[in-house]
Amino acid sequence: MNKEVITSTALEGRPLTAGGEVHYCSVKEISKTEKVVSEEDKAVLKLIKELAAEKNFRFRVIDVASLNGKLRARLRGVKATPTIIVGNGRLTGVPQKEEVEALLRGN
Repeated sequence: MNKEVITSTALEGRPLTAGGEVHYCSVKEISKTEKVVSEEDKAVLKLIKELAAEKNFRFRVIDVASLNGKLRARLRGVKATPTIIVGNGRLTGVPQKEEVEALLRGN
């Protein structure tokens, strides 16, 4: 799951003057954000990439930061990230390699 972090803020608009006083009612604060991937998600993605190369399988990553990704995850019952789904089995959180291998075997 991506999390948005504020990278900078700025003011947009221009102040109005009335009767010698400056009013900032037309000015609004805007924030620039950047999407980042959590350390847990990075760790699981690295593990899955390594296993996919080793065991010769393909996998799909669903970006739950997008509307389409949120809907797809919700339909699959994903409530937290990272989550690995294989068939009817699932692992949530950062699993050990052996746990993922057992999930791939169907255990």
